[in-house]
Formats: sequence, C-alpha cells, structure tokens
Amino acid sequence: MNSEQVIEQLKRIVVEDLDVNLRYEDLNETVPLFEDGLGFDSVVVVELVNFIERRFKIELQEEALNMETFKNLQSVARVVCELLAEQQSARHAQA
Repeated sequence: MNSEQVIEQLKRIVVEDLDVNLRYEDLNETVPLFEDGLGFDSVVVVELVNFIERRFKIELQEEALNMETFKNLQSVARVVCELLAEQQSARHAQA
C-alpha cells in the first residue's frame, strides 16, 4: 500500500468513523490535526489510533504516539506506511 492509498484510508476513517463532522472534500493531508487545523482533541486522537490499528492491522508503538506523528494526515500516513513495510518484511523473512 503506497502513501496515497494510506492517506485515502485515513481520510475515510476521519469522515466515516470519527465523530468530527467533517466532509471528505474538507480534508487536506497537510492541514494540522489540532488547534488551528481540524481541531482534534486527545479523545478524537485516541479514537483515530484505534481505527488506524484496526483498519491497517498494525499496532502503533508508544514512541509513535506523539505530536510529531499526529501533526497532520501526511505524517500519520508516513508512520503507517513504515509499519506496513516492516510487517511485510517480517512476513517475507518468515516465508
């Protein structure tokens, strides 16, 4: 899964799963998730993490749970892509 596909999935999570009252067209992957951007709070981010982990079948480690990772959807997608790549490498190593 490439970065654009991950961003697409993240946008769908925000619009369809989170209770944030945003439309798909309103989302830009570079807009900050907090304060002056989309206005997410810690509760919404916890929900977002849960949906990400379920949708992508990954586990975000504690070191990834920081303001830099959740700066915007682009930065979240970068971390998700890295985890997906690690997961795929591990599967190939086991095969």
